[in-house]
Amino acid sequence: MAASHSRHSSLPGRILARLVLMGIGFVLGVALFMPWDKVWASALTRLDANMTAVGLTWSSIDRDGPFGFRVRDFKISAAQTPGRLHFEHAYVTVGFSPLARVRLDTGGSQCHLELFSNGVFDFEGDLDLTYLLGNSDLKGVVHASGSLFLPEGARLPRKGWMDVRSAQLVLPGGKLVEDLAFTAEIRNGNMDVRDFSMRLPLNYKSSGTAVIDPDDFFRTRFDLKGDMIVGRKTFPYEMRGTLSDAIW
Repeated sequence: MAASHSRHSSLPGRILARLVLMGIGFVLGVALFMPWDKVWASALTRLDANMTAVGLTWSSIDRDGPFGFRVRDFKISAAQTPGRLHFEHAYVTVGFSPLARVRLDTGGSQCHLELFSNGVFDFEGDLDLTYLLGNSDLKGVVHASGSLFLPEGARLPRKGWMDVRSAQLVLPGGKLVEDLAFTAEIRNGNMDVRDFSMRLPLNYKSSGTAVIDPDDFFRTRFDLKGDMIVGRKTFPYEMRGTLSDAIW
């Protein structure tokens, strides 16, 4: 009687085990045979359609699976802004917190992003402007880091900070900028520039404000006050204008 009772009591356990195995098998089957490249391509297409001021293009998606994928020849363009950003690869890994981790490859130099459900995204890494901007007149490598809050529907970050540094940049016309540093805090689309400095073409260190233009980034206006060093003398020097004036 004891043995019979044992066989009856283990029956629900065997049924549960089979159900669990069937569930695992179903999930594995979906994961292995789902056309994930088409799933992720559809998701990117919907994202592109929802962002009217930004355009996304890519050549193909590979290394795809239920938890991530790689986008090849990934390009991002913005309305009223000349040119576009060109990434050789963008590796995306999805999760819960953060929602996604992205590794961007700009022809060898790489930058890492973390995207969160509350609209915050953090970033840090190197960006090769020569590749990123499609061999434009602006060349060099910058190291960028920061954290920005961009809620759904907003055109500009509401708050955050960013830090950009470069040993050497080549501006249009062949002008060299060396030891560039830029640190700013963002509040409601406005920038509080904590530090803007360089060693060449002039030895300059300043701080000030900037107002970002949501329709044309190069029309962003800045007002900086600082000191210029010539030889052993220091002179007060103010800079005002737009970003396009400063670059071109």
